[in-house]
Amino acid sequence: MTRFDLAALTWDEKPMRINIAKSVAEGVKRLIPLKIDFKILDFGCGTGLVSFFLAEDVGQIVGVDSSQGMVDVFNKKAQENNINAKAYMLDILNEDFEEGDFDLIVSSMTFHHIKEPVEMLKRLKNHLKNNGYIAIADLVKEDGTFHDNNEGVEHFGFEIEEMINYLKEAGFTDIKSEIVYKVKKERNGEEREYPIFLIVGRNT
Repeated sequence: MTRFDLAALTWDEKPMRINIAKSVAEGVKRLIPLKIDFKILDFGCGTGLVSFFLAEDVGQIVGVDSSQGMVDVFNKKAQENNINAKAYMLDILNEDFEEGDFDLIVSSMTFHHIKEPVEMLKRLKNHLKNNGYIAIADLVKEDGTFHDNNEGVEHFGFEIEEMINYLKEAGFTDIKSEIVYKVKKERNGEEREYPIFLIVGRNT
C-alpha cells in the first residue's frame, strides 16, 4: 500500500485540497467552452475532486490514477452521487491506456510528479479528439518547501512560460494561462504563498 493509498481515505477532509480543486474547475469553466456531451479524462484523478466539480457541465468522466486507494474512493463517490464517472488504476509513468477520443483532458497537481512532462503531454495528446482541449494545473516554481515530504516529487513546480513551452513542444496551440489559486502555508514561522497556475491548450 502506497502513501497515496493510505492518504486517500482522508484526502477530501483537507479544506486546502477542496479549495484548489474548486478553483481549478472554475478556471477550466472560464477558459474552455464546456459542452454537456463532453467526454473528459481526469489524469492523476485522485479522489475526483476537480472533475466532480465539472460533472454537471460534461457528459462522461474517466479517471486514471496510479493509486488504487484513490481510484476506490473516486468510484465510491461517483456511485453515491450518481455521477457518470469511472476511474481505473494505471501506472501513469509507465503504462498507456486504450481509451481515447476525449474532448478534454484535465490534470491537477500531478505534473510535478512526472519526470518528462513533454513526453507525457505527447502521450495525452494522442487520446484527444481533433480540437480537443487539455488543462494542466500545478504549482508555480517554488523552493521545495510546499510539500512536507518530497518523496516522488520530480519538479518543485514550473515557471508558467516553461509549461507553456512544454505544451507548444507537444503540439498544442491556442494556449492560455492564469493563476487560479494561492495556497497559504506556514513555513519557518512565517506565512508563505504558493500560487497555482492553470494552462489550457488545444489539439489543433
